[in-house]
Amino acid sequence: MKKFLPCFSLLFICLLTALKSDNLPALFSNRLARAQMTFIPPENYVELPLIKNGQMHYEYALKNPNKNFEVRYAVMPLDSVFIQFESFKKNQKPGDVLLSPNKLYEGSFGAIIANISGGQQPQIQLFPKDAIKNEYNADWGAFALCEVSGEFGKGYKYCMAVAIHKDDLGDAYYFYLTDNSSDFQNLLEPIFHAMKFK
Repeated sequence: MKKFLPCFSLLFICLLTALKSDNLPALFSNRLARAQMTFIPPENYVELPLIKNGQMHYEYALKNPNKNFEVRYAVMPLDSVFIQFESFKKNQKPGDVLLSPNKLYEGSFGAIIANISGGQQPQIQLFPKDAIKNEYNADWGAFALCEVSGEFGKGYKYCMAVAIHKDDLGDAYYFYLTDNSSDFQNLLEPIFHAMKFK
């Protein structure tokens, strides 16, 4: 029995590690930490490999095992952006215009939507400030519905993209992909608040 004890201990440790909710890809975990965000994986969703594409980089993807419904997550911490911003400020010449990293989120989201939709310009709708603060601890949030094209949208027709921003910390994006637009009403609830600012 004693010779099996180390094997059982090792197996138990492996199982605990596999079941931890922070058992996420290293890049995704790193970006979550730098942006001071939490992520709680939704139950019964399965992890998917990332699809390399030139439209929108993301770090993590999950799929509903019973539907053609996927969610992709991208986190953009602002720490390194502020380092560059401060460097540019030191070397700023008269007439140079520098925008604070806390002012880039709206334009960035519009560019992302155009990239994943093949140039469409769907209406971007803002979340109420109180709701975005209470539900995501964010300072700004918006969403847009579009049809997807190119490599990013392969296998899907529609995307609901959600963006949230917290001053000085980061921007985060959720991309819900499906070929049936009614899925946005029926399948969002268990995964809609999986990622938020602390």
